[in-house]
Amino acid sequence: MASSSSTAAAATATAMSRTASGGSALPGPPPPTPSNHHAGPSSAAAGGTDAALSAFLHRLLLSSPAPQLRSPLAARSRASPSLPPLVSLEAPDHRAFRDAADVGYFHLTGHGLPSELPSSALAQLSQIDASSRRESNLRALGFSEEEEEEEQDPDGAADDHAVVFDACEGDMDALPAAAEYARRMRDVGMRVVALLSGYPDAGFREEPFAEGRRKARCLVWASKVSTGDTAPPAAGKAKAYPYVVGLHCQWEASGKEAAPASWVMNDGGEWVAVGARDGALLVTIGDIAQVWSNGKLKKVRGMARPTSAPMDTQHDETDRLSLTVLITLSLDNIISPLVPLSNAAGEGEDDRDDEAYGAGADGDGWRFHSFLLEDYAWRVYHQRLQFKDPLVRYRI
Repeated sequence: MASSSSTAAAATATAMSRTASGGSALPGPPPPTPSNHHAGPSSAAAGGTDAALSAFLHRLLLSSPAPQLRSPLAARSRASPSLPPLVSLEAPDHRAFRDAADVGYFHLTGHGLPSELPSSALAQLSQIDASSRRESNLRALGFSEEEEEEEQDPDGAADDHAVVFDACEGDMDALPAAAEYARRMRDVGMRVVALLSGYPDAGFREEPFAEGRRKARCLVWASKVSTGDTAPPAAGKAKAYPYVVGLHCQWEASGKEAAPASWVMNDGGEWVAVGARDGALLVTIGDIAQVWSNGKLKKVRGMARPTSAPMDTQHDETDRLSLTVLITLSLDNIISPLVPLSNAAGEGEDDRDDEAYGAGADGDGWRFHSFLLEDYAWRVYHQRLQFKDPLVRYRI
């Protein structure tokens, strides 16, 4: 009994000593023995499987190509051309117009534009030196040389190599074919604006130019397009200007070569390749039209651009011109939704259905704040790529 008591006392003393020195008073695991460290048949099989899997993955990594990184610009574009809704001026269809309002652009037939007129206009405009038109371009846009010098980019990337004419001011009198082209396209553009007013559920609630309410301006915008360049316009090469509707002729190229598709930046900031139809004009809905419709119409950011320029084998030209006609306003106009003032009492209230916002549903109040076109035009013209909606600051 004495021996048993002394053994217990020694064990207790040892445990107390280990606890005092920071150790644990609980018993530890048994020491390793050969019996619990021998790998059984299942463990050996698992080890063989892991080794085979590791070797397979190693061979897969060595044989796989390196991942291709896509630029943000390429990731936000769809290169496969698609055809937009088709609208006729001669026989307008309500369903086709609603489809066009939902995407912001459409093909227009029944316009009556002679097929040879665009080529004749381009032939005259191609003789103009764009570098000599800098001051004239700014005057046509409503800007001044002093204002432009304040905003000039240090790297010179803002140069769009474009010529801009105000067809309503007689700037094109020395270019008869180009002047006739602008006059006819202006008439077509005004008919399109009237068409947008004919469907108040998806367009305007009033004719914006009726009874002298506003005076329309017609700008002819001719930009150089590089041959074989199929990528969307790069930063600094996609100048923009606010407009109601834009008209782009996709059959400008003469000869048997198929007309190129056009790049259009949709309302979500994504470049979309729009295919060409024989004899159809590509019409884009602008930011002014979207505000006038109180958000019912989708818009295009900027103007349509050809996806590439066909090579002129006779003259071996590396660049050619792309023509766009814009129906717009003078810069002293205040832009606001064409909604009766009695319906604007709810301005600033956010009690509308989010799903209907900008999708054509009627609301009780304005969905845009009014703004001076001059300030907005200056900001849009000097913004490089419009991945951010320029109208976002005016939305309610």
